[in-house]
Amino acid sequence: MTAKFDYTKQDAMAMPVTPVAPADFDLARYEAFAAGADRSYAEFVGKSEGVAVWQRVRVGEVFRDACRDMKQSLRWQLGGLTRAMDYLTDAPAYLEPWYGIGTAAAAFGAEYEWFPGQAPAVKPAFGSMAEIGELQPRAVADVPILRQTLETIEYFLHETRGRVPMSWCDIQSPINVAGGLVDITQFLLAFHDEPERTKAILSILADEVIRFTRIQSELIGSALARPGHGFASARTGTGIGLSTDNLIMVSPPTYAEFCAGHTARVGAEFGGTALHSCGNWGLWLPAVKMISNLIMVDGAFSPQTDPAYNKCEEFRDALAGTGVILHARIVGDPDEVLARVKRLWKPRVKLIVGIHVQDAKAQRQLYHDIHAACS
Repeated sequence: MTAKFDYTKQDAMAMPVTPVAPADFDLARYEAFAAGADRSYAEFVGKSEGVAVWQRVRVGEVFRDACRDMKQSLRWQLGGLTRAMDYLTDAPAYLEPWYGIGTAAAAFGAEYEWFPGQAPAVKPAFGSMAEIGELQPRAVADVPILRQTLETIEYFLHETRGRVPMSWCDIQSPINVAGGLVDITQFLLAFHDEPERTKAILSILADEVIRFTRIQSELIGSALARPGHGFASARTGTGIGLSTDNLIMVSPPTYAEFCAGHTARVGAEFGGTALHSCGNWGLWLPAVKMISNLIMVDGAFSPQTDPAYNKCEEFRDALAGTGVILHARIVGDPDEVLARVKRLWKPRVKLIVGIHVQDAKAQRQLYHDIHAACS
């Protein structure tokens, strides 16, 4: 039977873990594990072509309602780090102060809603485009979710003594932040009806993304893992990962005109742009490649990962020889993962394969098979 996306799962990429209290976490073992993965990551990034394998242990509870309590979030995440050490990987597992996708929008008044058993939702700050006046971000001290994010970073650093890598929160790209500002359908209409105003709003949202990311960077310090949320990341990495799922809601020329420049401006502050979108977004690749400092793109490449997954050859051919890393998320059994890797690979491609294989023995074999197939 052909593999399909399982709609009954809360999180297609999640793996079961057992929470671990900070006092019980084997910090010395983790440091040795992470140091080796950091070296592998740096070696891969320095090459003009090649493959890296990131075995991700995504803790589903953290990306639902367990994130609300920073102490519980850390216990779950340390459980994920503990399980990650059973696998072979070229990028370490890392901590993340995750509180949904509304942090930047909250600076302008978007309100968080916490529904039982679900990830936090964000109620848009304005009821219509007409209600949006002069946009001024509030001070961090006046925004509960921004304060909570920074307090979580401080708590994570304290409990791990700053010896575990940590990414920024899931900061999002300006066009995604807009969905927390006003109903996204109204904002999309404004691309046509009020183009100059729309560009100005996206510029202000980019400013806020930069502002809050800088604050996080200063706090995290040398523990910072980049490019961050959803990407294979390391302290030896660079760039900023930006989720850009609303990309597919506008035409490629519209994205290039309205969004690429602001996305590049955010990336310029942090060593380059790493861009993610869910869904099948190959049609937008030429527009995305116009981002001047693009260093990585991420997408789903199997039906178990995303019901509208991407075509391997389309991304492979578009990125070969560009130096831009293709970050491919592939949920599936080892045989399917390897088959799709072979379709993604050809000379002059820089490929990171994100896998989610649970059986440690099978995962280790797949790790070696992927490297052999791309040598």
